[in-house]
Amino acid sequence: MTRGKCATLLVVMAVTLISLAAEAVDDIMDEYKIGGHGQANVRYPAWFKESFLELRDDLDDARKAGKRGVIVFLSQKNCNHCQAFIDTTLSDPVILGRVQRNYDVIALDIFNDLELTDIDGSISSIKDFADAQRARLTPALLFYGVEGSRLLKIVGFYPPAKFNQTLDYIDGGYYQHETLSEYLQKDQAAKGLRQLDIDYDFTLFARPPFMLDRTRFKGQRPLLVVFETPDCTTCQRFHQWVLNDKEVRRLMSTFDAVQLNSMDNTTRVMIPSGRYLTPRQWSEELELAYDISVVFFDEAGKEVHRLDAETGRDRMSGSMQYVLEKSYQRHEQFLQWRKENALKKNTVRE
Repeated sequence: MTRGKCATLLVVMAVTLISLAAEAVDDIMDEYKIGGHGQANVRYPAWFKESFLELRDDLDDARKAGKRGVIVFLSQKNCNHCQAFIDTTLSDPVILGRVQRNYDVIALDIFNDLELTDIDGSISSIKDFADAQRARLTPALLFYGVEGSRLLKIVGFYPPAKFNQTLDYIDGGYYQHETLSEYLQKDQAAKGLRQLDIDYDFTLFARPPFMLDRTRFKGQRPLLVVFETPDCTTCQRFHQWVLNDKEVRRLMSTFDAVQLNSMDNTTRVMIPSGRYLTPRQWSEELELAYDISVVFFDEAGKEVHRLDAETGRDRMSGSMQYVLEKSYQRHEQFLQWRKENALKKNTVRE
């Protein structure tokens, strides 16, 4: 091989390695068309219903059209996860057909001060309505039946397969006698996941036995509990792309961190309230619905934040910072804290 060809080959190899390295650090959430650092600037589909902010009238319209009800899509202007939900999940042909056939979808910005009339006739700003619905993260989807009752709330990005299961839960009437968490866990158990284990990472998480009681003595640090399902591709993505992130790992070291198999109905864990439960019992008590969920507790054992949906690096690291700073004491809504920080930095990162 000539010196010129050798030099060319070396350049090609170097470019390839750089490209592979760049791909390796890409957040897997980019698969769902989430823009970088809050630049999504949410665009709602034309088929979303244009509401006059009278939710009772919107329900009447849905009833007259023979639909099951209304979905209120709570979002904010620069929300990557919201845009991903629209571009990926609500654009899936099967889901699009199901939703358009059975529901009117109404988008509301959680920071909007416009006046809204709720289904019960009460009047408030959209912002206060979102606060009352405890929409700590966006997107938050509120499902209302045509009779006026709220059937379900889900928070965060659900990819198509998981959202399809959620629609099965609502449309099949299962909400009448069991939680979404119970419904999904029965489906997982039916697949034999009960017998499988998870890959424990003891470089980040504490080893058992888990004695998490914080009633007699406060913890020295906040507590972070990861509940995950065996044989779960979402969990694998979370470990590969989120927990391997340098900043996430740095922040993890400032927590008491525990990793649990949400299908484990054998191991006994002393939870922060001082009671003994199995991981599955605890997961059901917390009504966790997603394949992988992260629940945060303060030093006294009170839950202060949770991530119960598909989660990227930015949302994970932001959540940990929110808890470490105890910002939940002045901002119950995580997104209010993010907005305040964005204004301080003159940039939006959600």
